[in-house]
Amino acid sequence: MHQPYTFITPTIEKGEPISDLSAVRYYPGMQISVNDKTFATRLQEVYEAGFRYVELKFKHEYGLHEKSDAQVSEAFTLMQQMLKDKGIRIWSVHLPFGNDEWSDLGGEEEVRKRSTNHYIRTLRLCATHFPDCRTFVIHGSKGTLTPRSKSVGQTRKALKELVPVANELGVRLCVENLVTSIGSSFPELEEVCKEHPELYYTFDIGHANCNGFDVVEFLKKDGTKLGTVHIHDTIFGSGDDAHLLVGKGNIDRWGEVYRTLLETNRYRGVFMFEPKDHHNAKDVMATYDRIVEDFLKTFEYGKINALLPEH
Repeated sequence: MHQPYTFITPTIEKGEPISDLSAVRYYPGMQISVNDKTFATRLQEVYEAGFRYVELKFKHEYGLHEKSDAQVSEAFTLMQQMLKDKGIRIWSVHLPFGNDEWSDLGGEEEVRKRSTNHYIRTLRLCATHFPDCRTFVIHGSKGTLTPRSKSVGQTRKALKELVPVANELGVRLCVENLVTSIGSSFPELEEVCKEHPELYYTFDIGHANCNGFDVVEFLKKDGTKLGTVHIHDTIFGSGDDAHLLVGKGNIDRWGEVYRTLLETNRYRGVFMFEPKDHHNAKDVMATYDRIVEDFLKTFEYGKINALLPEH
């Protein structure tokens, strides 16, 4: 029988060390796509599964770049009311991605400027309509320029414009480790962010795994600069960003990841799942229970090892 536990109240601040890690849990969250036609249905599914925190994901297909401020305001006001009615909070917003012309901070100068301005507008609109959300996930660049260092430089140039806006709005930008794009390795991610102490990292465990990295070691490198997480499974070293349900890939250190987040990163945010849009929310929640079981086993192993005789 498991001992009683409490949920950590999500905050963007680094937490103090916890004396009994086994007695605390993260609130699980789930990313949902912003879509005028499917948002209400998906939100209901997420609510019935037991999630009380979400990340709003803006795919390019939503057409945010084509909507007027008045249209966005109307849509966001409706979304906020639906969330409020169900007692669901927005932990994070994933800034627009998925189009080379509107969401590539490391592209040629015309593309970089357009993408940067698009992100600035999105930040301002979200800060106005979702004032309690202070965490914004951002992609750097697809790294299409040659040499690759040129895309890194363009991304850093864009961040110089974005960071002051985020500071003005009182929100935190969290740069994500990607698959083939800029930030796919920790050194490159660090290079992109090094000029701005206000920048934080989004740790995407599936991306790190399919790129062939040790997920726990990657997470430790993020340290207390970790701002949020994306949880999904992949196949190690495959380069395939499959966004599988946990257990359908081959990441097998979920308990260590959970404990490292608490102990080393001192992360006190939401344990945010990033499934495919077709994945059932109840199936996603079931994987959270299995991750917690693996987390609790890390303490059992510690007790066993302490009892073993020294050689």
